[in-house]
Amino acid sequence: MINPESISVIVPNYNNRQYLENCLDSVLSQDYSNLELIVIDDCSTDGSGEIIRSYACRDKRIIPVFNGENLGVAVNRHNGILLSNGTYLTTLDSDDIFLRPDKLSREYEVIQAKLSTGIRNVIAFSGIMLLKADGSRLGPQAASIREGEILNHIVRRTCLIPRDFLFTKEQYLAAGGFDPRFPIYEDWDLKIRLAKRNLFYYTGIDGIGYRRHGTGLSSVSPIRHAWWLSRIFVKNFFLLRSERGKTLTIFSRMILRMVKNHLKNTRKK
Repeated sequence: MINPESISVIVPNYNNRQYLENCLDSVLSQDYSNLELIVIDDCSTDGSGEIIRSYACRDKRIIPVFNGENLGVAVNRHNGILLSNGTYLTTLDSDDIFLRPDKLSREYEVIQAKLSTGIRNVIAFSGIMLLKADGSRLGPQAASIREGEILNHIVRRTCLIPRDFLFTKEQYLAAGGFDPRFPIYEDWDLKIRLAKRNLFYYTGIDGIGYRRHGTGLSSVSPIRHAWWLSRIFVKNFFLLRSERGKTLTIFSRMILRMVKNHLKNTRKK
């Protein structure tokens, strides 16, 4: 397969040594070989740096970056995107993997197919497979797949929320980039703004292995989830083109269920 256009993969890492090699191997084994891999270590204390340096010595496609201070995942993704040289780019958390070696090539092909028909502002995404901490599969993330203009569905969280999709630096910057004010769901905030300007198309494959291991979002209190989801919803509500009332109702019910379930479980304890 001829790959004339390069792809940049940005991997932020903080103390994920036990998953890091699996992550990096999944990128380097892609059949789309014209890529650069930017690995940004955020002052890890678990020896992650040794792995990154070792991989960078073996494969010149890797660009290692070592922060002098802890900056957080949103800033690291942003800095990696600014450093990237690829025509297209994607991100991958260091505890996750690309599930298939054709993940990038399939997304690239979707974009090229849409561009050839005159469709512009295209972002390509794949399905998500949930993994246990040991990498064994829990099953695909259960959510309906929406394509094309998916702004309302992303805001309502009533469809698969794409992750680690293929897009361009221009699309990222036009959407305003990551908002560092949000400690969680900063990626959802960005996806809402991307969906305002772009069309999302699905490859038909599960391309991301999303690991659940008791840290990150899965360790955050439901009340904190509800708080930050609501903050981001309010911030982006004006972007909706239509059905604002319906979207507000659907989102409010979701938040209310989260809070009620949390209070119910708290009382049981």
